[in-house]
Amino acid sequence: MSDWTMTEFEVRQLAPEETREAAGIHERELPHEFLTRFGTAFLARYYAAFAESPDAVALAAVDTRSEDLEGVLIATFDTRAHYSNLVRLHGATLARHAAFQALRHPSLARDLIKTRFLRYARGILRSLTRGSQRNENTSPDSPAERVGFLTYVAVDGEHRGRGIGGALLAAYERMAREAELDRLELVTTPDERGAGPFYLRVGWTYAGERVSRSGERYALYIRFLDD
Repeated sequence: MSDWTMTEFEVRQLAPEETREAAGIHERELPHEFLTRFGTAFLARYYAAFAESPDAVALAAVDTRSEDLEGVLIATFDTRAHYSNLVRLHGATLARHAAFQALRHPSLARDLIKTRFLRYARGILRSLTRGSQRNENTSPDSPAERVGFLTYVAVDGEHRGRGIGGALLAAYERMAREAELDRLELVTTPDERGAGPFYLRVGWTYAGERVSRSGERYALYIRFLDD
């Protein structure tokens, strides 16, 4: 894949040795996200799973002179296939990291059991039974839309305002078009912690508010790729 060169920084694929640094940016810039509570080691492996996946992507914005990491993005092209592979290849390690943090932090253990344990367990079981099959509910008569999901994008606070977030999104959108996806989706918090105004500025469409199975409110945004 070719690089996307920008003024003073470039967007390229995240290298394996950069996943821990990416996790650090995630922790600093997305402290309210639930996965952040699982710690650096968990997040580094989570980012590595995206970097290695044929059904996902991990992008890095790096300074062209120092090679310092300034922003990161992880997203999917085929969400079901990606998470099936994530569970098979990284699930045990991620579970160990999560369990270690839960034992250290009782409040995390309580929140995990109360709001997410059953949902995560069901998702893991579905992934294991489905394997890496794609579009299992489609038929030649009614092909399903191909939808990618923007999981996280984070820019180091010292480097905001330089177009890094927009460049990361543009690179992902370009790759999604090349993969012939129909649209992209993301969710963000509907309050001041969310990035809804930013996504509107760069061409995404607000599609309403959703409530997760854990009872959390999210704002859904869509990016159509046929324009």
